[in-house]
Amino acid sequence: MNIDDFVKQFPQKIKEIQDFAKGNDIKDIIGVEATNHFKESFQNEGFTDKNLEPWKDVKRRDPKSGWYGHSGQTGKFSEARTSAKILTGETRELQNSITYKYLSNGVRITSDKPYAGVHQFGLGAKIYGKKAFTMTARPFMGRSEVLIKNINSKIVRELKKIITK
Repeated sequence: MNIDDFVKQFPQKIKEIQDFAKGNDIKDIIGVEATNHFKESFQNEGFTDKNLEPWKDVKRRDPKSGWYGHSGQTGKFSEARTSAKILTGETRELQNSITYKYLSNGVRITSDKPYAGVHQFGLGAKIYGKKAFTMTARPFMGRSEVLIKNINSKIVRELKKIITK
């Protein structure tokens, strides 16, 4: 496209950029990138802001612990649990619960699991509803420079497509 064509198309390009910024396309970029980034925490066993911050290891992977190989599903020993990733569980329920919802001015990344905050912030809980303890905080969502950089790159890529088509 030459400069004269661009000048003629400029008002339409501005409208397309405004529609992109106000519509769900930009919200989908933010929501998908954030959801994927936060789900990666489970695979990475830690949260990435500027760098990966690994989570504290779990007792079920320590052969010296009474919790070694403990299965939260059965309450019994499970060989698979001795090496399973932290917070993945047998169902990956928490990881799979991360999603996003549209807001009027953006998106909200959420989990519908009531225990998500217990793991995220290290709150109080009960083992099998009986013995109280405080969970070790293992943040999997939050502000992240890497995530912001990825979102910005995707948005810039989409804006370039609008301008150059």
